[in-house]
Amino acid sequence: MNDAHALAARYIRSWNETDPLRRRALLEDVYAEHAVYTDPMITAKGWEAIDATIAAVQKMFPGHVFRLDGDVDAHHDMMRFRWHLSQPDASEPLVIGFDVAVLEGGHISKVYGFLDKVPVAA
Repeated sequence: MNDAHALAARYIRSWNETDPLRRRALLEDVYAEHAVYTDPMITAKGWEAIDATIAAVQKMFPGHVFRLDGDVDAHHDMMRFRWHLSQPDASEPLVIGFDVAVLEGGHISKVYGFLDKVPVAA
């Protein structure tokens, strides 16, 4: 589904955008206003909270980049996709995740994030 891939690509772009104004514009393009993002570490409700979550992740992993990994699978009002987080020149991703998104009117209304690989604390 081409539209799902384009939406997932914009979703990933929002996680990589470091300029607050451009990131907010992407969030409003990608997410429904009262969208909910949930992963093992946080639940964020609405554009403001999702924006704050992204900013916190960027601060935690400076210079790292999110990338889609493989195809975006979609049916009805849902899509799922894998992603990697790594330094631009890294041979192995630091974090690997899998997201399931619920769509509403062409926007993401809910995200359920799963972490398949996370850094080991020293």
